[in-house]
Amino acid sequence: MEKNNNNFILKRIQNFLYSFYAKEIDDARLSEIYDGLVKALMQDIGKNWTKSKKIFKNKEVYLLSFEYNPGKFIESAIESLDYTDEVNKCLDSLNISMEDLVNYEKEASLGNSDIGIGSWYLMKELSKNKIKSMAYALRYESGGMKQEIREGRQFVNPNEWLYRGNKWEHKKDFSYILNIQDKEVKAVAYDMPIFNNENNFVNSLRLWKSESINKIDYLNLKSGDLKSAYDDYINNNSLTQFLYLDNSTYEGKIFRLKQEYFYCVSSIQDIFRRYFKRNFEIKNIKNKIKIVLADIHPSLAIVEFIRSLHQGYNLEIGECVDISRKVFDHIGFLVTPDSRESYDISMIKSIDESFFDIVIKLNDYSKINFNLPIIENNQLQYDRLNYFFAEKYFYLSKTIVENYKDKSNNFSHLNFGIDRYLYAKSNNKNLKKLLENYDINISDENSLEKLEKLKNNMDFYDEVEDVKYKNKLQLIDYFKINETEPINPYSIFDMQLTMFHEAKRQLLSAICIASMYYKLKDNSNILIPPTTYIFSGKASDGYFMAKEIIKFILALKYMLDKDKLIKEKLKIIFIEDLNVEKLRKIYPACDIYSNLTLPLYDNQSFHMLNAIFNFSNIISAKGGILTNIQKENKIYTFADDYKKIEKIKEENSYNAREFYYKNDIIKTTIDNLINEDYSNLPYNFKNIYDYLISYNDSFFIFKDHEQLLDKRLEMGMDYLDKKKWIVNEIYNILWANEFNLDKNFEKFK
Repeated sequence: MEKNNNNFILKRIQNFLYSFYAKEIDDARLSEIYDGLVKALMQDIGKNWTKSKKIFKNKEVYLLSFEYNPGKFIESAIESLDYTDEVNKCLDSLNISMEDLVNYEKEASLGNSDIGIGSWYLMKELSKNKIKSMAYALRYESGGMKQEIREGRQFVNPNEWLYRGNKWEHKKDFSYILNIQDKEVKAVAYDMPIFNNENNFVNSLRLWKSESINKIDYLNLKSGDLKSAYDDYINNNSLTQFLYLDNSTYEGKIFRLKQEYFYCVSSIQDIFRRYFKRNFEIKNIKNKIKIVLADIHPSLAIVEFIRSLHQGYNLEIGECVDISRKVFDHIGFLVTPDSRESYDISMIKSIDESFFDIVIKLNDYSKINFNLPIIENNQLQYDRLNYFFAEKYFYLSKTIVENYKDKSNNFSHLNFGIDRYLYAKSNNKNLKKLLENYDINISDENSLEKLEKLKNNMDFYDEVEDVKYKNKLQLIDYFKINETEPINPYSIFDMQLTMFHEAKRQLLSAICIASMYYKLKDNSNILIPPTTYIFSGKASDGYFMAKEIIKFILALKYMLDKDKLIKEKLKIIFIEDLNVEKLRKIYPACDIYSNLTLPLYDNQSFHMLNAIFNFSNIISAKGGILTNIQKENKIYTFADDYKKIEKIKEENSYNAREFYYKNDIIKTTIDNLINEDYSNLPYNFKNIYDYLISYNDSFFIFKDHEQLLDKRLEMGMDYLDKKKWIVNEIYNILWANEFNLDKNFEKFK
């Protein structure tokens, strides 16, 4: 195709190629075209970014989070600038597809859990509302782990997302010198843009990279002691190498603490530097900034903030605390048993004695003023730092807030919502096109209310069903599933897409699948629609039980696939190495999202909401955000609610072993799994059974099994009723439409 010489994107790419590669565009590789396109886009993003930096309205918001899940930038950047037509014409003339560029770009590996989803969405919404903000992160060079499923188990490797460089970042010309364990380490800043699809306002994501001051000890090198020569270099540079190394050992724990200290001190120093660029009075800082801590890992920022006020500006501890309680807010994303961090105070003292002194002073202050210390059993309790020294402590679940006992009067909940553009409008193009025919924009709150009028439109039902079928075919094609195992696109696609954790209860789902398998073995004429169960998520490499659950699911998959009769009715798919881009491909094909988290730990439901906005039905335990909005929904629920479970736990009235012997359904399933020949089920299920019994089935896998099984059978029958199924989805979308972070920004003022 003849090139359009008037295409400004094409001209910019060519000029870039002349400057950096000395090439004509016809001779450029895909990587060079990608580089040129990013530079072409950044030219205008940079202009918007510069203008946005000059806006000073109200308070400036700072977000401290250990994780962000931005996904890939290229498509979002093009859309945000409204350059879709120009870019497409440019790529057509070069015989390059957008898919080629998206596949080439490495997804930023800055997070792998719900904290990252929530943190990135918050920053996107701040940009959308033109609130000047800065997000801080660590520049994990090897990122979160890269998951590979091999030989029936999970293997992990570094996720080397930076090996080609990061074209969306630029290195700043300043750095900070920190002292950690009596050694100096440099914090070097890199900035990335945070743009949105509503306006031209751009905020910043600042990434910290750790670097050694003294790279090599020449005397040790000269004497041949290579290990000692590079010791300082390796120790300091490793702080930003990985996200979440195993901290089950002392060495792992102290490394995590050093990582958190490096992150918090660097960020707070930067916040003070930025404040004094425009302000002179330190005591007025509480009226000019708001610092939001995303979950538990950045909690030491409170200590560093108070230390800076007390030691740097000679303010009394009480006054420092008063300022802190106006500046900080905390958002708790995770409420699992292992999400409350604490560190032995001897570790803190070894990191920085001055920091330790402030912790002791804050402990004395909290005992006097809050009747509870922040240090208990020689452990600094991070959650208490946030309870006592932050202004507000948010959870996303109203249920959690109303029932949490260990709380103070600053507790409240946020109806957080999700990024509808990233996870619905832009990724589900078939649905987007269908809704546009009815003048509906799924990312627009008011427009979406028009779905109410379609509850009795049979043509719409047929069209939604056709969209879902096409999306299933696209999922099968994208992940090349049919190359190894045929999948029935007419089957129910039941999904669970989250990190593997006992509290998320993937094990409950898997044992229910096993029960259905044995039911079909006994009576193959049972009427159930064919169902494909799709699991995806990573297990922390140091989390033994989570990895065992993955092994069991893969073994169960093997057993189902081997059975020629059953595999037509039940199927398991495991999609490895889940990330944002893969989530965006998976959601549109979802018929049922299984939100099985035990109510005691179900604080947020990003995956559930994302599935809803892709026209999916939901099965959920009775917790999480279900009571946040007092509007009718059609979510299928099962088992006990928060209060009943809490009462059972307090009274210790549940006996897993006794329940197992008295419940025929669970006993039959468990016994069959234990006794299966290894050639059929290549996993020793007694490992899991013994674990459940020894911990008294603390996540109620046995107890909730039968109710989940019954509810899934009910949903299978409802799936055959097209009208009921789609009307349920409409009810759920209209309910989920009420979750919108825009309505909550006044809480951060």
